[in-house]
Amino acid sequence: MENEVLLDRVQNLLLGMEERTNSRFDKIDSRLNGIDDRLDGIDGRLDGIDARLNVLDAKVDSLTREVRLNNELLEPFIRWSNQLESEVIRLAAALQDVQSRLAKLENAPNPAL
Repeated sequence: MENEVLLDRVQNLLLGMEERTNSRFDKIDSRLNGIDDRLDGIDGRLDGIDARLNVLDAKVDSLTREVRLNNELLEPFIRWSNQLESEVIRLAAALQDVQSRLAKLENAPNPAL
């Protein structure tokens, strides 16, 4: 009979250990499910960010094409503007030369006096 009591105690201890082990595994499983849910949320957020980046990328590409087209359209005007600037600089130099000659003529001694 003493063996049966010992056997009952061992079985009760094993059942208690199994219950505690199951309880711990259930808690760990619950925590892992929570982590899984969080990771799913993060994955959803990352998908949203990825979609927004794709939209932004498309906008940047569109702006790049627009700037390139504007540069192509403005190129003749820029070239004309540069030529005009060069001509203005040349004319300003010529004007300074004429003003310098005029000043020399005005300040030259009069031989008729």
